[in-house]
Amino acid sequence: MTKLPSLALKNQRGFTLTELLVSMGLSLFVLAGVGSVFRAQTHTVKGQESKMEANEYALTVLDMVVREVRNAGYFPSTPCPGGSITAASVSSITFQYDKNSSGTCGLVTDVDEQITFNFDGTNVTRTTTNPATTSTLTDDNATALAFTYYPQQTSATAPTAYSSPVASSSLALVQKITISLTVAPKSTDSNFTGSPVTMSLTADLRNHGF
Repeated sequence: MTKLPSLALKNQRGFTLTELLVSMGLSLFVLAGVGSVFRAQTHTVKGQESKMEANEYALTVLDMVVREVRNAGYFPSTPCPGGSITAASVSSITFQYDKNSSGTCGLVTDVDEQITFNFDGTNVTRTTTNPATTSTLTDDNATALAFTYYPQQTSATAPTAYSSPVASSSLALVQKITISLTVAPKSTDSNFTGSPVTMSLTADLRNHGF
């Protein structure tokens, strides 16, 4: 049997245990960095998606409230008993209008014409007097609802908002209401807490005071 030269044997050395451990450590370090960047990007994308969903959700609820609040004092042949707006505070408003075009509003026989929108701490609710029903417009994710009331603008300077609750003597003078709703995202990553979003819309009371 022919023996290999000793020089050839020396050139066939493998990796040492130390070299293997160092290379494995470097590989794990690189993988951990890549994973951290991927996780951060994933959380950012999910956070943006949750915020967009919350914005759309808040706008949908606000649109429902604003469309009905605009009807306060809608073309009754005779004035609404007690006025178009009967109560107004920072978190609640009660108003009435001639929904069925009967020529009156707020009577016992008028159905769904006395409306109250209210914030109970977690939800925005809509309550009617006849029939006596309460419906929930949010899904336990509302954190704030604020009504701000303004009189008619009569000069170049924007009018000052009424203090809350609005005095009974000023209810008939309300011409504009800004409604702000804050909701928390409904779907979030377990390791990512999306912050609440606030949306606002303004209702001009076209029929109020006439």
